Amino acid sequence: MTQFEEPLDLTIIIVSFNTKDILLDCLASVYEKTEDITFEIIVVDNDSRDGTCDSVLQKFPDVRLIQNELNRGFSAANNQGIHESKGKNIALLNPDTQLIENSFYKVFKYFQEHSEVYILGPRIVDVSGKQSPTRLWEDTPQDAALKILGLYDPSLELQKMGEMVVKEAQVISGCCFVIRRELFNEIGLLDENYFLYNEEDDFCRRARKAGRKILFFPETSVQHLLGKSTHQDGHRQKVITEAYRSNLYFYSKYYSYFWNCALRLLYKMTFFMGLIRSTIRHLIGSATADDSLSLKIKLLLMSVKKS
Repeated sequence: MTQFEEPLDLTIIIVSFNTKDILLDCLASVYEKTEDITFEIIVVDNDSRDGTCDSVLQKFPDVRLIQNELNRGFSAANNQGIHESKGKNIALLNPDTQLIENSFYKVFKYFQEHSEVYILGPRIVDVSGKQSPTRLWEDTPQDAALKILGLYDPSLELQKMGEMVVKEAQVISGCCFVIRRELFNEIGLLDENYFLYNEEDDFCRRARKAGRKILFFPETSVQHLLGKSTHQDGHRQKVITEAYRSNLYFYSKYYSYFWNCALRLLYKMTFFMGLIRSTIRHLIGSATADDSLSLKIKLLLMSVKKS
């Protein structure tokens, strides 16, 4: 008789790209804090050149490591991990996070007791333990316009979040994102047109369209190091380019024709003004690393396909 493996309670998927030190800290925190559930960890490495893979294999031999030969982006790498996973629930965890308590047990327990919930996100705190602003609602075209113009104040999100109680949300933070496996069978995997950013908002919109409940769960907290995985020297231009590309794809997929055109025009105006400022700084000898003329020209001329 064939023996079938009992499904694990949870698969934790972490996508890495040149994040060796913080990834090792993240993995250590997961193994130290996670108890009372069966789980596996899958690390999908996007062609790191900092010794990440060797270090993971040496220090955490139980981790299932997928080594890509190129940087496939966040969505595609997570999808690789999902395909290989064995858990009844899937946690997408950023490498710049750390567990400070037995969070995944609390999440799993809540899932067991509330079958109507399909996506759950914990409270996110900074290194000092303070609540980080976390958007629990869909991004609006107006918000997008303010962000393009540099006028959006993320600190206002903290007030808008309201009382720290378990409640239904439209979207949760992508740095720790727990999903029932069956939801992927219903609505598909992450949209791989997003190389970086917007993928969690997109997935939550699709889940809500299918009538599936999303919950903010502040009864447990995960610490986030706020962008340490993306703010890397030597790769900042790639992050900026791909974030822009993902934003335009997102706008074309979910916003009206008017707002899509308006936001694209705002971007072009912003890039053009930035190009002028950077050119002047180059001429007077005060240019910094953020004044790359080639990057600004590339952004100004970039055309992104619509969905």
